[in-house]
Amino acid sequence: MKKILVVIMSVLTVLGLSACANTSAQESEYYVSVDINPSIEFIVDEEDIVVSFELLNEDAEIIAADLDFVGMNVEDALALFLERATEAGYIEVTSDDNAVLITVLGEEEDSEVGELRNRLRNRAQREFARRNIMAGVFTENFTAEDLVAEAETLGISPGKLRLIKSAQLMDEELLTEDAVDMPVKDLIAIIRQHHQEQRALFTQERINARMEIREQLMEERRAVLEEHLRANEDLTEEEIQAILEQIEERSNTMRERWEERKQAWEDRMNNRGMPPYDEENSEDESNEDNPS
Repeated sequence: MKKILVVIMSVLTVLGLSACANTSAQESEYYVSVDINPSIEFIVDEEDIVVSFELLNEDAEIIAADLDFVGMNVEDALALFLERATEAGYIEVTSDDNAVLITVLGEEEDSEVGELRNRLRNRAQREFARRNIMAGVFTENFTAEDLVAEAETLGISPGKLRLIKSAQLMDEELLTEDAVDMPVKDLIAIIRQHHQEQRALFTQERINARMEIREQLMEERRAVLEEHLRANEDLTEEEIQAILEQIEERSNTMRERWEERKQAWEDRMNNRGMPPYDEENSEDESNEDNPS
């Protein structure tokens, strides 16, 4: 449970470097982010092809500095990112406390967005299942209670607020009250433009430094990983399906626990005679009530 809380609470603090693509706003593009602790975001076209990506923190650079996801199907890009995270120990093969948070946003919350979200969640679960790794896989409606409360106050979804906050990291002059009324495609365009601008800063020297750290991490964990993979290399489809059911059950349990914590937090706020999100006191309340 601790890992999923760390993943969720770190979503709004990620910074990083990037890869690039065309920066014009497109109606049919989607924003996809994956948070483990290494965190990455993709811009994906209508064919599910990655047109831009950004490594959002140092941990993500360590596992993926030498990778170029542009041109890949986003499901394959997700699988590769999870594989690298596992090799470096950010996903622990012997733990049942792993967690991944996936966010998918489009111009509107339509069937295509929902289908892509489900495909990515299913792909992540299957990647874990075929290696017999326990992990909770969640989508963006399973998120920090202060983000949910702020989104409710603004009259938007937590997903769009997440996108706004990502865009604000890249455009310091973007005000929340202005961003609320912006189309999602325009927020995505801000993010893609930032990807392009940051690419020039991602030097070979920096890539080499991150790869050196990754090799050290892999060496430290190689024996445990290889032993685990050998023990699970001949899993049958029936065994994989059974593990998938365990992963789904684990995810549901973790989700229920989080929802209980969120409801308890909202009840405490209401009992104190204040709305769930109080801007003046939000920092103090988040320090007191946010789990760690």
